Amino acid sequence: MVDQFDKELISLLEHDARQSSEKLAEQLSVSPSTVRRRMSELIKNGVIRIVAIPEPKQIDLSLIAIVAFQISLEKTDSFFKTVASRKEVKCLYATSGRFDAIALMWFSSTERLYEFMEREVSKIEGVKATETFICLHAEKSF
Repeated sequence: MVDQFDKELISLLEHDARQSSEKLAEQLSVSPSTVRRRMSELIKNGVIRIVAIPEPKQIDLSLIAIVAFQISLEKTDSFFKTVASRKEVKCLYATSGRFDAIALMWFSSTERLYEFMEREVSKIEGVKATETFICLHAEKSF
């Protein structure tokens, strides 16, 4: 169960996950060993993950696209497994409303996005329709 201390620790980690346990402990008024123990528990219990999130432009993935999908109900599970396995897909959500799923994807160019949509998405069973949105500016990201 996540308590108030865990929420405060998570908030500090969201700001900068590279902080030392000593610096975090100082901000939370606890010992560094308490911070390390609580972080280990949060990770072990699947509450948080510590991962590197690259800046897309710095790794030649300057095109960010949001693709919305309409999916046949009977193909929902296989759709999600297939799309989630693609390296271009950074986030994939089931949604309510006009679309059944929305994916955030990173590409090196519009040509690569086109190839992905034409050669790969078109072969996924159950995809009835898509709508693609190109991100022009990111004011806030991960």
